[in-house]
Amino acid sequence: MIYKTYKYLQRRELLVFKLGMIGICLTANMALAHSNLQKSEKLEIYEGIGGNFTLQSSRNHLASLKDYHGQVVVMFFGYTACPDTCSITMAVLKQVIEKLGKRMDQVQPLFITVDPKRDTPEQMKNYLSFFHPNFIGLTGTKEEILEVAENYGSAYMKNPTIDSESSYLMIHTGYVYLIDQSGQVRAIYPKNTEVKQIVHDIYGLLLSG
Repeated sequence: MIYKTYKYLQRRELLVFKLGMIGICLTANMALAHSNLQKSEKLEIYEGIGGNFTLQSSRNHLASLKDYHGQVVVMFFGYTACPDTCSITMAVLKQVIEKLGKRMDQVQPLFITVDPKRDTPEQMKNYLSFFHPNFIGLTGTKEEILEVAENYGSAYMKNPTIDSESSYLMIHTGYVYLIDQSGQVRAIYPKNTEVKQIVHDIYGLLLSG
């Protein structure tokens, strides 16, 4: 009993520490996000964040960010078993895409999983098709996903308080990245960003591109 209690406390302390580190990342990125939201008339380029990557797509082929050059990309890190944030964000992006009307084909939404163990291309395809047929999921090895997440300043971890190999949850940042036609990050949206803000910024990139 003492041993189990000790192990629980160890895990709890580890969770608090990691959540604290994620919180630092969130705070830093939040400041950047707000700085761009205040300059929606001229979206600045995020120096040092982003970059090309190649992952396995939900359409069963390798896909790189550069494949979508010429299009505006909206990108999110999440996972299909997410109980709340991911579905809410996908619903928001669905509204964004639909409000673009005839221009929706000039914008590509990407969903990068932080749970590659469970999120196969087929699983992601089924999940994303519920929201919009244009959505593409991306997965890869743990190492590949981590590298992409780090390049974009995103953080995630398996929730250590749930001791299960199949029913676990992931703790992750919930930002949407706006990437221009040249593959450069132009905005990082925190949760609860209004649909009209994202649509407005996308139109700005489409008109200037």
